Amino acid sequence: MQAKQPRWVQSVLLYLAVANSVPGLWALWVPRDFYDYFPGFGRTWVAIDGPYNEHLIRDVGAFFLALDTLCFLTLLVPRLVTVRATAICLLVFNVPHLLYHLNHLHMLPPIDQVGNVVTLTLNVLLPAVLLRFS
Repeated sequence: MQAKQPRWVQSVLLYLAVANSVPGLWALWVPRDFYDYFPGFGRTWVAIDGPYNEHLIRDVGAFFLALDTLCFLTLLVPRLVTVRATAICLLVFNVPHLLYHLNHLHMLPPIDQVGNVVTLTLNVLLPAVLLRFS
């Protein structure tokens, strides 16, 4: 049986769970609003990239919630899912996600370029740290 994770691992898992739950719930339950207004605060990162597709947006929301569930299971039931397995799953999504957005920054104003790169890079670096040190 795996011992309880160190506090820093728990903190990273909690951050990643929350970071996935916000877009996940938003996209799944109010897809048009997510498309028009994500990430909020007067910024728009999704609508700028192509026409609205409710099916795609809802699927993306469900996917984010699946990652969210994986993070919470790893945090709350460590004997069920290992930290390393969760980190690998997060990286499988977050690395291509970051690469896509890095290649499409030209569509965004400078402040959104910075916000996009910072948040998506954090979502790659944190699982990489978990994978390396857990």
